[in-house]
Amino acid sequence: MDIDLAEIEQSLVMVYQKNLIFLKNNFFDIFEAIEQFSNDLEIGKIKEKYSLELKDGYFDILNLKNNGFYYAKNTYQDAEDRAQFVDFSNQSSYDLLRKQGDSQYLAMPYGLEDILPIVEFINKTVDLNNLTFQKIMKFIYMGVGLGYHIQEIEKKIDSYTTLIIEPELEIFRLSLFTTDYSIFEKGNKKLFLSIGDDKNERNKVLGLFYNYHGYMNYNIKHYSLLQNLDYINKEIVEFLKNNYAGLFPYTLVIQNVKRTVSFMRDLDRFLVVRDIKKEDIFKNKKVLIVSAGPSLDGYIENIKKYQDKFVIVCVDVIVRKLEKHNILPDIIFSIDPSPLCADYLTTEDPSYLRNSAIVLLSQQHDKTMEILKERNLNYYFSQFALINKEIGYLGSVSNVGTFSFQTMIHLGAKELYLIGNDACFNQETGERYSSDSSFSLTEELSVKKVSDSVISNEDIMEVKGNLVDKVNTNRSLMEFKYSYDTSIAALSGYEYNAYNLSNGVFIEGLTPLTEEDFISFAEDIDEIDEDFKELFDSISQILDVACYKKDINILNNIIQRARKFTKIKSNTRDEFLANKLDMMIWILEKTKGLSISTHGNIFLHYTNLVDSYINFFMNLEQENLYTEENFDMLSNLWAKGVVALFKNLKNSVS
Repeated sequence: MDIDLAEIEQSLVMVYQKNLIFLKNNFFDIFEAIEQFSNDLEIGKIKEKYSLELKDGYFDILNLKNNGFYYAKNTYQDAEDRAQFVDFSNQSSYDLLRKQGDSQYLAMPYGLEDILPIVEFINKTVDLNNLTFQKIMKFIYMGVGLGYHIQEIEKKIDSYTTLIIEPELEIFRLSLFTTDYSIFEKGNKKLFLSIGDDKNERNKVLGLFYNYHGYMNYNIKHYSLLQNLDYINKEIVEFLKNNYAGLFPYTLVIQNVKRTVSFMRDLDRFLVVRDIKKEDIFKNKKVLIVSAGPSLDGYIENIKKYQDKFVIVCVDVIVRKLEKHNILPDIIFSIDPSPLCADYLTTEDPSYLRNSAIVLLSQQHDKTMEILKERNLNYYFSQFALINKEIGYLGSVSNVGTFSFQTMIHLGAKELYLIGNDACFNQETGERYSSDSSFSLTEELSVKKVSDSVISNEDIMEVKGNLVDKVNTNRSLMEFKYSYDTSIAALSGYEYNAYNLSNGVFIEGLTPLTEEDFISFAEDIDEIDEDFKELFDSISQILDVACYKKDINILNNIIQRARKFTKIKSNTRDEFLANKLDMMIWILEKTKGLSISTHGNIFLHYTNLVDSYINFFMNLEQENLYTEENFDMLSNLWAKGVVALFKNLKNSVS
């Protein structure tokens, strides 16, 4: 049979133009990248690496560098063969529900007891060794090629939410001639694209995909076109490990709301964002932020020598080391709700910190507060979350060094010098902290990659160094770097210069500075003399006692309605889901009236977690699962969990 090349070419162009319109309307950044690439090819600015070739009645991609074909087989048959191996089971998928050790039984992290009864119900009711889903809610494709396999798998699976990742823009551009991507946005379906992205950009898109209908995050099917894309699979595993909904300790957040409210009622001073912006109290000061990384040891004598020329800022865990070396910090940051912070701030000389300002997140443990009050120290709270809208919110991060950095910039600092923010261990000893820190931990230097299929916090990684070409670190310590990356991105609207003196991991946005350059610079600085209590008093205030009577009434209303829900009967799966959805919508509407918006956010996080288990149960293809008895039990357990949650929320403001 003769092949009408003109008709084929016209068909390819029609698909390409349809895709361009789709990208322009839905993924404009990718559309612009494709247009720029096409223009650069046309004017000869770049040369194409691949071409679309018709070969023996099918299309393939020719690598122009080595004349090798991408598929080297019939691409239509290849796509059909690949689709045969994709099914509705939990094979070739990311299983997002935590397990009990090596068993198939589901587990629940400590502190989330309100959800545990539902998990136990599923463990007793479901055959967890034989899982097949009625529908595939989320699917990830790694590598597009010409997209034929994606089309064939989609015909079979018809997933609701799809993420397609292709690291090469040119390959994706060729697939625009052969694959209609608009099918992934039809009806109530949703498509996410990561095209030609680096790891950070891929993670951003992955985050959008993951958080879209987060209550469906119990299982994500995936398919990788090529083995050399396995690094993307590892990135996804790492992301999913770090973003599991169960890692959000909502019970601890509720405890911290209660602590914040109690601090307000105790008439403690809170930083006020509008006053901070107006006063800009550190705009003309040079700030030295001292963290607890091992590189601090080499700087301790110079910090002592030049301490009067800088505003000395430090993290709590390093306070007692500074005391030993007669270095007086002007500002101390402490954010952890652990009782260990009380030990960090218990100096040998009770009056050592008498002239310092101590900035706390409003979640400090009672023991820490006892030390501060007993010694009559000057402390100021920054809200750990937006509890009181009147005074504003400076943000919250898990790393005290990063919190110190971003808060000082909020306070007006324009010139900052950072030491001890290594994000790596001592390269010779494995020590994670500077010597004489109030806390110590040694990493095992001999630990290498466990296996290609397992991602561990102890995996040793070689990364770009700040003052040397390369340093060794591990995934756990790299979280400190990622914390800085996030803060620096969030501070993009601020003007400042930040210098990194640490002999650790390179952090984008911090300029490397050697010890010699620091000394040369410090010699020419004038000494400063400030009353830090007076400064912080000017940007803080004692709040009116908040009684939250309106909030308590709303929370009581929700509790009463949830108790009634335990008696509602559901005869079918759809009836149960409809009743539950109506109840959730009503609760969400009620939470809009709460003065503490964090309470509403807690319910949303709780819902994403508990619903991932409920939706897992409701989407299984198993006999004798969907009975009136099971619906009644699940409905009762869900409602009791909601009652327990809102009783805890009420207790936090009572």
